[in-house]
Amino acid sequence: MLGFFFRETMRGSFYLLDAPLVERGLEFTLKVETRKLRRFLRDRICTTTGTVSAEGIAKEAKLEGTLAFRERCLPYDFTFTGDDSKRYRLRGQKDFNWFAPAESISTLPITLLDDTETEIGRAIVRFDLRSDTGRFVKSFRLQLAR
Repeated sequence: MLGFFFRETMRGSFYLLDAPLVERGLEFTLKVETRKLRRFLRDRICTTTGTVSAEGIAKEAKLEGTLAFRERCLPYDFTFTGDDSKRYRLRGQKDFNWFAPAESISTLPITLLDDTETEIGRAIVRFDLRSDTGRFVKSFRLQLAR
């Protein structure tokens, strides 16, 4: 079986809905992979693993979830356990815009949900096209699944 993987790092800030004027840092690094290229071509969904740091919630927490490749959009959905031992979920979507292609592929608005699936915060993270593109391209690899 043939598959692929790549790595992506995004950084930005978020706020909690109960304190919207307090901006906090958010960063995550993902390994996006599929071990079965044939399944990916049919479903267009990859698994994600990595780490997330969300100021006041989690420091270098392990995350897992999915990244889907849809027509003109990339939905991200992953979960992690915060420093308070509660589960959190980050959901967002990049929407491709022909009039602003660089901005649309590098910006990800996110909703932060708690363990009851209640929205508790919102974020904007970015992929830095200048400094991260080289690392992103170099991280892309084909892999043979066992």
